[in-house]
Amino acid sequence: MQFFRRLQPVQALSFDLDDTLYDNVPVMQKAEAESYRALCQRYPEAARWSVQQWAQRRWQLMQNEPDLASDMTALRLATLSRGLQELGVAEAAARQGADDIFATFLHFRNQVQIAPDTHQLLQALAERYPLVALSNGNVDTAAIGLRDYFSAVVQPGNGLRGKPHSDMFAKIGPLFPQIAPQGWLHVGDSPYADILGAQRMGWQTAWYRSGIYVADQLHVLPVFAFDELRQLQQLLLK
Repeated sequence: MQFFRRLQPVQALSFDLDDTLYDNVPVMQKAEAESYRALCQRYPEAARWSVQQWAQRRWQLMQNEPDLASDMTALRLATLSRGLQELGVAEAAARQGADDIFATFLHFRNQVQIAPDTHQLLQALAERYPLVALSNGNVDTAAIGLRDYFSAVVQPGNGLRGKPHSDMFAKIGPLFPQIAPQGWLHVGDSPYADILGAQRMGWQTAWYRSGIYVADQLHVLPVFAFDELRQLQQLLLK
């Protein structure tokens, strides 16, 4: 654990989900492979592009349309629908096909295994602090067994933009009017979405550096960085 500034008294915690509370990489690899298989079975022409090429198209959409970049559901649906139309599928059919293939993706995307230690940590923290989840992804916290720990789960959609935009952080404030911004500690692995996003709102931040990002990607320094979730228990449950 490495501190960059003094931690102020913590009154509530918010957590990113993917690659912070669990290893999401193998889950996504499986979901990508299975949804690509379903896509090509339904639309053989989709095999003209490899799974990597479909991912590249998704990446290009993220660069060209920033609002999609923070909403993984909208991004995937747009990639599928537009790609199918480019391959000659009629617009209405492409939209329906995108919905159906995305449902396959979600099925496998929610096959997340949560370590017992993570359950124990969240249970212990929830007994002392309000906990909320703020995720740009589309995991179903009920399906993966985490929903009961959180007072609220906020994800993009219906006009709500994802992190680092202020929308999701701002949605939490009115739910806990007694907690000032500096009383929140946001925990996440993304230097951009989590650390920059939360600190713009005046929240304290804890960077989980065992996720998929590296220190060179930090835009601002967090209050502290840590490598194992159990370190949060040592710090916050003394």
